[in-house]
Amino acid sequence: MGPWIPQIEDVLTAVISLACRGGEQLRLPRIYSALSELKAREVFLSGLYFSITGAVCYSRQVEGILRSLMEKGMLVTKERDTLVVRDQAAAVRAGLRKRLPSSAYRALRTASKRFYRVMFHRSGRQRVPLTV
Repeated sequence: MGPWIPQIEDVLTAVISLACRGGEQLRLPRIYSALSELKAREVFLSGLYFSITGAVCYSRQVEGILRSLMEKGMLVTKERDTLVVRDQAAAVRAGLRKRLPSSAYRALRTASKRFYRVMFHRSGRQRVPLTV
């Protein structure tokens, strides 16, 4: 098997599917800001581009990938700015584990854990450091 050369869409799909279980709600502004924050730390996310205006962080690239994931049925729109992760993410996780070299899978798994922490543990009482 040759080296795995990740495309940014594959990386984001992996990060979201590894981090989230079915039924979790993702707010779009939080997705953008979490990925922007993690971009500096995660080599896999270095290809993302963001525009930041005041407190608003946005990426057309991420928006396109999220739309693609909605078309595939992995994400569903709940409200105008909220997406819900479908149970199909479990199938994606299983496929990634089989297809990817173990080192790439571990690196994506680490990135997904950081993504989850930034998404769900920043807004309230519990502050979890980004290091794993």
